[in-house]
Amino acid sequence: MKSIKIKAFAKVNLGLRILEKRDDGYHNIESILQTISLFDELNISLAAESIVVTANNPELPLDETNLCYKAADILLKRTGQKRGVIINIKKNIPIGAGLGGGSSDAASVLTGLNLLLSLSLNKEELRKIAVSIGSDVPFFIDGGTAFVSGRGEKIEPINKKIRFNYLIVFPGFSIDTKWAYEKINFLTKRENYITIFNCYFNDSNSGNLELLLKNDFEEVMLGEYVELKKVRRFLIQNGAVSVSLSGSGSSIFGIFDDIMKMDNALSFFAGKGYWAKEAFSIRSSEIPQFALE
Repeated sequence: MKSIKIKAFAKVNLGLRILEKRDDGYHNIESILQTISLFDELNISLAAESIVVTANNPELPLDETNLCYKAADILLKRTGQKRGVIINIKKNIPIGAGLGGGSSDAASVLTGLNLLLSLSLNKEELRKIAVSIGSDVPFFIDGGTAFVSGRGEKIEPINKKIRFNYLIVFPGFSIDTKWAYEKINFLTKRENYITIFNCYFNDSNSGNLELLLKNDFEEVMLGEYVELKKVRRFLIQNGAVSVSLSGSGSSIFGIFDDIMKMDNALSFFAGKGYWAKEAFSIRSSEIPQFALE
């Protein structure tokens, strides 16, 4: 076994509350994360020495600032492995879109190398390594649906069978997450609108998500970017039952309970020149998806 191909799934935030700033400079958050069927494709191979990252997107850094590079470097050092890794990334998830592409890629590197090197690390051990790479990375070790808190490292799986249909719209520009958090430093009041144990999830009840899909970044980001307000309005006008910014943006997603309406909405956005993709929920039991060579 010398290489592995693995899918790194994107996520959406089904609600996001930004709480107080922590002593370590991060913010406490509460959110429900959901992996979706949009994915990057990683090909990970073992080598004699050094870590090499390649990608099909010229905007992606390929040095030690790349999260995949960090993931490989940390895992090799913590497990005492004296060898190299070659990582090729085929980016399908837009960069800086709030869909967790970089974090998911990093988690997939940890999972892939754990298999390639026969390390036999369990999920908890992988999550402990993941938290040192980035706040969202631990979630992607399992994926599925989960309530996350702290700075994102506290994960409580939600085991209900959720199968929503999403239309993801990327407006063509990215939003820097650090800048986004700086814009909402005044948000320190806790509100209890994200309480997963009181939320009723099933495929026939997506309308109840209107009570849940509140993202603290929206008020600021929709004020900063007129284009985001336009996309949100278009999704509602085209039949989405719930609409929200994912993470700090810039992507916005709509949940549809009518596939025909979603198909028509996709055509509408494509006709206006937007990047738009249909997706559906991916459960933790469907992760990882890989092929060994």
